[in-house]
Amino acid sequence: MFHEPPKNFLYSAYKIEVEHSDGAKSKSGVATGFVLEIAERVPWIITNRHVIDIDYKQVTPKFKDFKLSKLSITGRRADDSEYTFQLHEDAKFYFHEDYQNDIAIVEAKIYHSDDKPLHWHFGLEHLANNNIYKELDAYDEICYTGFPNTYDKFSNRPIIRSGRIASDPRFDYSWNRDYQGQCVAYEGFSSEGASGSPIFAPPRGLQGIPNSRHGYLIGVNAGHIPDHFGHSGISYFYKTLALLEIIEKNKLAEITS
Repeated sequence: MFHEPPKNFLYSAYKIEVEHSDGAKSKSGVATGFVLEIAERVPWIITNRHVIDIDYKQVTPKFKDFKLSKLSITGRRADDSEYTFQLHEDAKFYFHEDYQNDIAIVEAKIYHSDDKPLHWHFGLEHLANNNIYKELDAYDEICYTGFPNTYDKFSNRPIIRSGRIASDPRFDYSWNRDYQGQCVAYEGFSSEGASGSPIFAPPRGLQGIPNSRHGYLIGVNAGHIPDHFGHSGISYFYKTLALLEIIEKNKLAEITS
């Protein structure tokens, strides 16, 4: 039984533009993020750690002195008008205590604006927890929205793509023999700019039919597995379980303003 993603899932992706600097040189880039309401009316920006920390998991010290110098986030209102906010320099960042989990939760502290920011967002009720992960299977359909290199540059809109879970989601995937964190492989094409895209598993089956379930946000896209052709056709995301652990560890649900 085919189920489409939520109507506004496409625009749940926010365009993130970042700049990192070591004081002499700078490097800019584009990524994706989405917004999660943890406590009522308290939004947080979700993306990858490597978007915030350019030196994260680098194999050389090339960026060891680079720090985040600017971050802007662009989204759309319900009337389809576009807006952009710049993150305040005092905004806080939260990472997982397991260094391998490539997820960042960013305080949505922006420079003063009269506009109400961050229109499309998820709530905690949309996140897959341990019980939901027990219901996920390899070959389950997923979809993801974001700003890869092929996003709509004429009108500055995200694009949505689909794929299927490739590894057993009950276990942590590794593309080599090393532990890579709480991630899952999927058949699909992640590319530059898609880092931080929300990964959604649409509903499966029908109510009352065995092995059916509701749709859930199940992860944060992080990258692809290269091979000698350039892209293996396999990408990976980090589980919402790791996201929930960051929230619990830092008691973010208790922050109400």
